[in-house]
Parts: sequence; structure tokens; C-alpha cells
Amino acid sequence: MTWKSAALLSVIAGLAIVAVSSRGAHSRRGPFDPEKLPPTIDLKKTVHFVSVDGAFTAPGPSWHGSLHVLKGGDHDTEPITVGGHEGVRVNGIKFNTADDAWPVWAKEHTIDILLQVFGDETLVTPDGTSRYFNFLTGTLPEPIAVDGGEFPRGINDGRWHWALFRISNGLRHMDGGRLVGTLHPKSNVSPGVIASAKRSGQNGGTIRMDGLHHDKIRFVAFGQRGAFGEPEQINRVRR
Repeated sequence: MTWKSAALLSVIAGLAIVAVSSRGAHSRRGPFDPEKLPPTIDLKKTVHFVSVDGAFTAPGPSWHGSLHVLKGGDHDTEPITVGGHEGVRVNGIKFNTADDAWPVWAKEHTIDILLQVFGDETLVTPDGTSRYFNFLTGTLPEPIAVDGGEFPRGINDGRWHWALFRISNGLRHMDGGRLVGTLHPKSNVSPGVIASAKRSGQNGGTIRMDGLHHDKIRFVAFGQRGAFGEPEQINRVRR
């Protein structure tokens, strides 16, 4: 065997190992243990998070605890203990999460949102399908609602579950700025609008979830695309 043939075989073997490793990573599917972060996380990706009960800490330097859950007004929440864990219950239909480091999202075309939610009737319709909800992005005077996605059938089982949603971070027509991560050029037209838009969202937040009454949440994270894996890997329940 010539040295060229040996080198070629070495390259082919290396590519095969990479391909197998990649298939292995993408083949991991839930449901994943709610006591641990999903094994599909990518520690090279930027993530901002809040753990309501303090059970989860940053697994690496790319994770930052810059999120916090807002309460009061039209996005009120209250503490709750259910399923053996502390979380918050949404008192109404709006859940608003604020990111103190919001400018990092200005260059991201999409944002992945990882939640840990308690599976009960608040997430589903009477026939068991996911209730419709959306995420509100952008500031006044041009907020944009984007589809939230779906919870898996069977989530109404009295357990905590990981749920992953991928939303678009669109561009404003006025200036081409990203809806999440920048401020609307007219967000400084009045003191009320300034206060609402200060973290690149609505009513002091950054991304708001609308449409779910009294849902119960333990963990929230915003991440770059792929930071938590793929929605089809995460959004699964026991049958």
C-alpha cells in the first residue's frame, strides 16, 4: 500500500466516524428526564436561561442566567408547587420573559425556546390536541406574533416535560432591524413606549407567550438555533 492510499483510507475512516457520531447525536430522542437538562444540548451555542426553582445551573460558559420571569399587569404569575417541584402559574393568558442581555439576539434569524412545563389540561384542547398559542416578538409600535408550535399529544399526564419551540426572528420593514435584539426606531416616542420596549419586547419583557391559561412553568431558556437539539427530539411523551 502506498502512502497516498494509506492517507486516503485514513481520511475515509475519519469521515465515517464523524458521520456515525452525527447520526448518534441526532438519533437521541425523548422523552427526556425532567430532572436533568436534555442530553441533546450543544454547549457551543449561546443560551440565556432562568430556573424558577434554582434546580438547573449553567452547564458551560455559553449559558448565562440573564432571563427572569415578569409578574404583575397583564402577565401576572404566582408561585406554585406541583408534581414535586416549584414553578410559576400564569394568571391569565400572557407569560412574559425578560432578557437583560437582549442585544445578543440581534443577528439571529431564529431563536429556540426551551421550556419545562407541567402537563395538564391547560396545554391541550378537550380532544387532546395542543392548544393554539403564539410568541409575541418586537416592540411597539410594530410587534409581531409568530406561531408557537404544538405540544405533543398525551402531554396531559400530570408530569413535568421539556418542550422546545423554534421561532423566526423577523426583520422590521422600517429599518431592517431584528424584532428581538433591537429597538424600533419609534420606541422612544413617549415615556410609556420606552418603558414597554426597554428589553426589545412588550411590557418590559423580551419574548412573550400568549394564549395559554394557567399553564405551569419551571424553566425557560432562549438559545441559538440547535442549542437544545431539534423540536422533534424534545417534544415527546411516554405512551
